[in-house]
Amino acid sequence: MEKHAKVVQLKTQLVKEGHTRDLLAETDLMTLRIHCYAPGNGENALHSHTKEDHMFLVLQGTALFTTGRDGKTVVNAGRNHAVVLPAGCYYQFCNSGTEPLVMARIGAGSDKADHRLNPDGSAIPGRTHEQGAAKPVLIEGAFFE
Repeated sequence: MEKHAKVVQLKTQLVKEGHTRDLLAETDLMTLRIHCYAPGNGENALHSHTKEDHMFLVLQGTALFTTGRDGKTVVNAGRNHAVVLPAGCYYQFCNSGTEPLVMARIGAGSDKADHRLNPDGSAIPGRTHEQGAAKPVLIEGAFFE
């Protein structure tokens, strides 16, 4: 089966509350998503991925990442910065700025059965870090593109 190139636009509607995440492209080894987080929002549960390397590219705004099993290593990333997270690296992040944070997330791994772990090594079922999160409130007519 012949493979074909695909062009996707890095575009998302901005949010003033909560966050959005949209799948833009997927291959056998990789996914590309675009995320938008309101100020103060993020992935607030420290976790790691067992079989997936991933990278967050900051397109707009600022992100504060805490990494390491103890969550004590701090990484700040602004526009045009990328945070590279190899499989097994513990992290969490939040939008540390006053405007919506827009990031492209690239995930890569040969096994789609990636699992997420808590710092104590226990499995995180599903996407529990999003449970209880505020539903996104979109900013009318405002887009990153």
